[in-house]
Amino acid sequence: MRTFLPWWVSAVCLVGGLFLAAHHPLAALLSLALFCMVCCLVGWQPRLWLWLVPACLPWLNFSPWTGWIVFEEFDLLLLAALAGAYARMAWESQKDAYRPATTAPKLLIGMLAVSGLWALQRGLLDAGGFQFDWFASYSDALNSWRVFKSLGFALLFIPLLQREVSRNTTGAAGDMAAGIVSGLACLVLATFWERMAFPGLLDFSAPYRTVALFWEMHVGGAAIDAYLALTVPFVVWALSATLRPLPWAALALLALGVGYTCLTTFSRGVYLAVLGPLILLPFLLWLQKHARHGTDPWRSLRHQATLPSWWTKASVALGVVLMLEVVVVLQSGSFMSKRLASTEQDLSSRVEHWKNGVGMLKGSSDWLLGIGLGRLPANYAAQVPNEEFPGDALWHPEPLPKPQGQGFVTLLGPKTRQSLGGVLELTQRVSLSKPSGYRARLDVRVKHNTRIELYLCERHLLYDRACQAAFLRVKPVTSAGHPVWQSLTVTMEGDELGPDSRWVPRLKMFSMSVIDAGGSADIDNVALMGDQPQNLLSNGDFSAGLAHWLPAAQSYFLPWHLDNLFLELLVERGVLGLLACLLLVMTALWHLALGRARLQPTAPYLAASIIGVLLVGLVSSVMDVPRVAFLFFLLNFMALAVRPNDTDHVAKGHERVVLL
Repeated sequence: MRTFLPWWVSAVCLVGGLFLAAHHPLAALLSLALFCMVCCLVGWQPRLWLWLVPACLPWLNFSPWTGWIVFEEFDLLLLAALAGAYARMAWESQKDAYRPATTAPKLLIGMLAVSGLWALQRGLLDAGGFQFDWFASYSDALNSWRVFKSLGFALLFIPLLQREVSRNTTGAAGDMAAGIVSGLACLVLATFWERMAFPGLLDFSAPYRTVALFWEMHVGGAAIDAYLALTVPFVVWALSATLRPLPWAALALLALGVGYTCLTTFSRGVYLAVLGPLILLPFLLWLQKHARHGTDPWRSLRHQATLPSWWTKASVALGVVLMLEVVVVLQSGSFMSKRLASTEQDLSSRVEHWKNGVGMLKGSSDWLLGIGLGRLPANYAAQVPNEEFPGDALWHPEPLPKPQGQGFVTLLGPKTRQSLGGVLELTQRVSLSKPSGYRARLDVRVKHNTRIELYLCERHLLYDRACQAAFLRVKPVTSAGHPVWQSLTVTMEGDELGPDSRWVPRLKMFSMSVIDAGGSADIDNVALMGDQPQNLLSNGDFSAGLAHWLPAAQSYFLPWHLDNLFLELLVERGVLGLLACLLLVMTALWHLALGRARLQPTAPYLAASIIGVLLVGLVSSVMDVPRVAFLFFLLNFMALAVRPNDTDHVAKGHERVVLL
């Protein structure tokens, strides 16, 4: 049974990953090849996943190109790592699979798993039952799976994590920390690209907030906020663990880049969640040294004296430069000062938002068990007055034969609030060869007079730079009393779109929306053309569902996020789910600061990471970003995985992990 279970988990993950890769909207064959390659690599070197997974986390998602919301490429990586590592575990017939040293972690993890599964089941029931759709959205049943999968994947990694920790605790924690630092380096590069392509690297007055490659923010949220809060402490770990000048200098540049990324989010929550743990970190390090050396403070000082002379001087210089960076960014632009001036008003609005969210808990069962995973957006939009979705895009199949293809999409405007018209658009990435001269053609079917907006913009995700537009007023055309399709062609007019730089490409986006409150329009056979008749859009006939099309909102995001981690857990998982998560986090922090994990070199930084998420969670949602929530759970499980004999091994003199 002990050998059968790993084989079974490996087989399920392998089949699931192959099925997902085979249905990739962009590159099915490439996805299959890469999936199999990662399976083999992790099966050959099972410890590789500790670095690979966090290193790929901040960039392995291509939703604006695929149209996927529930599924993503990061899922493929996790399934490949699980399939390979479990196959290796089964082949070696490991005897030390996940066995917590005490009952408490096992009980806590069991409570967390049961509460998560129960909330998943309640979410599916609330949505009307399970319905599979590759391009399901936030109001569909599969959104419950989207929210659950971060916990589900993290639970599956526990035996693999325990296996590596039992072999080499310090090495396993170091590999994961190194992977996090590698991922941060990718994030910094993405930030520089985004800022250079759009507002400008040194423009701190434009109302532009960095999102990097966290495409989950197409409906707002705090994906990058939570990720930075979770990972910044590991940059300090890397600097403290590096004793060679050149690698240290590279990490110092990374620290400056991370600081720039944090500052250009212009998020007050990020500033609190990053600065707070960094201020607390010296105390956590003191606790660790006190545990090692007891009441002998001189021993700790003697240890510090063994550091190279340049290291201390360089660290002080880096601290000064970081403080100067903060002053330059905040003082040379007006955007952050405007945000700070509106803090009181924003807090008042957020408190009202929280009250509306908690108000969705109608009875004792809702309070105890929650309304169900992933059901907050749909219920909030339906139950809270004047806080509806700003629109929607629904795909419909039609019986064959059909002149327009196998399906069409219905674009919906806001139900009642005209001010939300055009806020939510159906978008697609496009590659353009010239700055202007584009025409759009589409088939439209309406029941009432309807206004439709078409935009062609330079747009990374949330903010437009230069745009061309066409505005349609469509009147219904009927035949035998039924509305029929009509073909329309319009010219896109407006600003010229700048040429792509070879090194800093500027993303382009085509979008469509219905701007009438209560309005709707059926759309099919959409084409964007320049001088040549070639269609620049993919799947314009919607024969592949909503592949390549992604709904995206601008400026209004309230229904999708509760903007508080603790209330988010309460509303969707109930009091029991909230308590299970809080007990997990508190136990992990106790192990890292005062318990059996406190002597591990990465323990203070891991504790600071978890505290950072709790701080950003005071004003932001976290669980609705699967990639970040997965890493949050995984780091908590890492804190619980250390065994007493591992701690004893570290206490005998392994006080420092030298990274380079």
